[in-house]
Amino acid sequence: MASRSAGRAETILIDRTAAAELPSADEVREWARSKQVFISSVMSELPAERQAVANAVRAVGLVPVMFEEFGAREADAEEAYLAEVESAEIFVGILGRRYGKLLKSRYSATHAEYRHALDHASRMALWTSSAADREGPEQSFLDEVRVFHVVPEFNTPADLQRRVEERLNRIAAEDLAPWCKLGNIVFRAVEVDSHGDVIHVKARVRDDVVARAIEATRGDNFNRGIKTRFTWAGRSDFVKVSKVHFKTTAARTKMFDLELEVGEAPREPLLDVAFGKLTPADRTESALRTVLFGEPNPLADQYLSSMAEIPDPFAPLRQSPVSEEIIRPLAELLMMDVLVGSGRAASIRTFRLGVANRGRRRLTLAWEVAGRYSNEPSSVRSITGDVNMQSREIADN
Repeated sequence: MASRSAGRAETILIDRTAAAELPSADEVREWARSKQVFISSVMSELPAERQAVANAVRAVGLVPVMFEEFGAREADAEEAYLAEVESAEIFVGILGRRYGKLLKSRYSATHAEYRHALDHASRMALWTSSAADREGPEQSFLDEVRVFHVVPEFNTPADLQRRVEERLNRIAAEDLAPWCKLGNIVFRAVEVDSHGDVIHVKARVRDDVVARAIEATRGDNFNRGIKTRFTWAGRSDFVKVSKVHFKTTAARTKMFDLELEVGEAPREPLLDVAFGKLTPADRTESALRTVLFGEPNPLADQYLSSMAEIPDPFAPLRQSPVSEEIIRPLAELLMMDVLVGSGRAASIRTFRLGVANRGRRRLTLAWEVAGRYSNEPSSVRSITGDVNMQSREIADN
């Protein structure tokens, strides 16, 4: 079991009212390149709707994955499409009147795909037709889905295509808007411009508490500019806040211009020390498995638990839950802050957080191990498991 210090959450301030800036078409195309969208429905009932969704996916620049386009596979059909669900970043489900033929699992193909996506898809978007005469199993399936998701109705294939395209563009905007963490302040930046030794940040902040906290980072007459960690878009640097300039717009939004001087980060003295058979990389992996998945601390029986502990990156999100739209980028930002900011990792290679299923989400994480010397070969560690993202109060109820 992790110690109290390992699980203690940093109190963070989040600008929850921050809206994602609309990205350009080129930015969306770059974001969409090589990302896959799995399209799930009863094929024989909704061929026009499936094609409409595929058209929407292609219009955004994403790659549609449809069973009718799989081609020859060595695996059986069920294994093949479930593997494709795992490889897709977004799952689009269309529910109509029919439930579909039962598989060996006793679920229809669409139902099995949906349940598999709960663990493996980073995003899920579901729609239902306005049919009034659904088969009993299909109505039960829709009732199950509505427990966890908003499932809007569509009227025609063209209506569905428009809605799916809008949804995919909103997902792109959320992913592309750069969330930043300056000390314990989390906000969206309009632009981050790094020159190596100096970072310029432009941000539009709507939350008054967050705005005041950013203003306070410039310090006072006795302490000019705080020194803290700045994390954003795959980077984490130790900085000194050298300039804070802001103006208030007519809508009472504050536009900030920040100048951050990059310095050398303080490093934990025992970060590069091996304990027993555990290398520093082993200790980081074990600490993550303990704090995220509840696995036993491997050094507990040697009374050295603290040597294989790490702050719980998701604890702030349990104490102060956020909306589904922003939980993934914020979770990745906090993971970046804990791993890269502390020097335990050089970079995060993979971060996928599944949809909530009874308070738990499937996490897939891979990171490049931080080397002590520039000529060391790089190595990558990865973990997969279910993390509890609910606050204790909600879980207890």
